[in-house]
Amino acid sequence: MTGALRVLVVDDHPVVLAGLTALIDAADDLTVCGAAKSVAEVRAVAADLAPDVCVLDLQLPDGDGITLGRTLKQQWPTTRVLILTMSDDPGAVVRSLGTGLDGYLLKDSDPHELLTAIRSVATGATVLGRGTSAPVVAASNAAPDTSPLRALDARDREILALLVAGLTTTQVAHRVFLAPKTVRNRISGLMGKLGVTTRDEAVSLGRAAGL
Repeated sequence: MTGALRVLVVDDHPVVLAGLTALIDAADDLTVCGAAKSVAEVRAVAADLAPDVCVLDLQLPDGDGITLGRTLKQQWPTTRVLILTMSDDPGAVVRSLGTGLDGYLLKDSDPHELLTAIRSVATGATVLGRGTSAPVVAASNAAPDTSPLRALDARDREILALLVAGLTTTQVAHRVFLAPKTVRNRISGLMGKLGVTTRDEAVSLGRAAGL
């Protein structure tokens, strides 16, 4: 379909792969440009695909989705990568974001949530599915007392961690169950505590502190 987002799907379970392909192809604005069950299969078909979004399983028979996603983003700099997995392992969530991938979603998500996530990462947003933002928050709360973030309270750290992950003010508000105006006020307050004047500076400090 002309103008549809091109999606590469990788999952080592044939039934899951077929289901994802059917779900995505059924959406008017999405089309599956490739499907594979392993890293080797991706390499065999990937040369001319240049997908807009890659939906990758975390565990593959000959590799992992995070490493594959990093490789695909190097090959196609404009491609976005969404991990879709059964694993809510905190280390995997943090590693995927730290590697530069664009989203992490659990397979028990609603089909509509998956389609929305694909569209969102295609626009440049970072997507964290339900149950996957907690590791990012935990990583922020683990910062040592010598961290530049020591002046922040738990809610400040939670919001800053989500900003570091690339979420917009509206997305952060949805994650922490606050009104967007309240989140904007919290962001202004944490910037003051950090002694910075822009959101980008706050995000840079958060990233440097290991969020």
